[in-house]
Amino acid sequence: MKKHAITAAKAIIAALLYYFIFRKVNFREFGDILWNARLGMLLLSFAVLWIGHYICIFRWRMLMRPLMPVFSLIRLFEIYCIGLFFNLAFPTAVGGDIVKVYYAGKPSRMYAQSFAATFLDRDSGMLAMMLIACAGTLMLPVKLPGIPVFTIVWLSFAAFVALNVAIFIPSLHRLVTAALHRIGLGRVANKVDAISNAFLIMGRNPRALCGSLLISLVNQLLVIFVSWVTARALHVEVPLLYFLVFVPVITLITMIPITPSGTGLREHANLMLFGSIGYEPATCLALALLSLIMMVLSAVPGGIIYIFFRNRSDLRQMAALEAEFP
Repeated sequence: MKKHAITAAKAIIAALLYYFIFRKVNFREFGDILWNARLGMLLLSFAVLWIGHYICIFRWRMLMRPLMPVFSLIRLFEIYCIGLFFNLAFPTAVGGDIVKVYYAGKPSRMYAQSFAATFLDRDSGMLAMMLIACAGTLMLPVKLPGIPVFTIVWLSFAAFVALNVAIFIPSLHRLVTAALHRIGLGRVANKVDAISNAFLIMGRNPRALCGSLLISLVNQLLVIFVSWVTARALHVEVPLLYFLVFVPVITLITMIPITPSGTGLREHANLMLFGSIGYEPATCLALALLSLIMMVLSAVPGGIIYIFFRNRSDLRQMAALEAEFP
């Protein structure tokens, strides 16, 4: 009941955001912008998006190697695509990361290790994105009325780094598990201990962590390039430097968990940032929606692959796994 209430609240917030956005949009202009989009540029951006998806497999595999048996690149790519499908195109409570944890850990039953590798895979992507955002705000200060973008980005980066340092500190792990045992949560303590041990193993593998960060930087730059090419397809002639700042900031805003998958937040962030440099709401909305459509289309192959992967018990077991690793 509580989960349904939260989902309904998120949907209402997303609907309100869209209402306020659509009030500002000239829909005739919006239609003209989409009609005159350059198809070749859109296809180029979609191809680069898939290149970014593929290189993420190497990052995930690099992080799995010290912890557990790994699949072939082809099988990992199939699992990755299924995760995209669950994240972007399938209305389910089971997140795409849990799907990846489940299918990667299923043969060996090493779910804690699979969780750690998947967590660090996502984590390194976020770190790379924040590094680019911080560098971008130094090169191009963003000024929005009443919103201290520079301060928010740098405080988020500092908090993120502090949390990342904490997960590799053995004494903190022992303190947490001991506290859980003392309050009678022994089962939870055992799970935390298994995950903590996986993090400690990764802490002794700086080459894998640095390699994953390097791949993440390349991937995040490709994501930014995709947004820039999409904008060029819409005849939006904005220097690439703006995208080095705007795309990471939009990503940060989209991650605020108050709407389903950042719906509405993404469009509102585009409206604020690109509107601040003189672009009309119709142009900002077209850019945001085209970017979203490309992400959803990139998730469709994962749905086809999932048809051949699934069995009757998978969804039930994934839901149970999500309850264990919320």
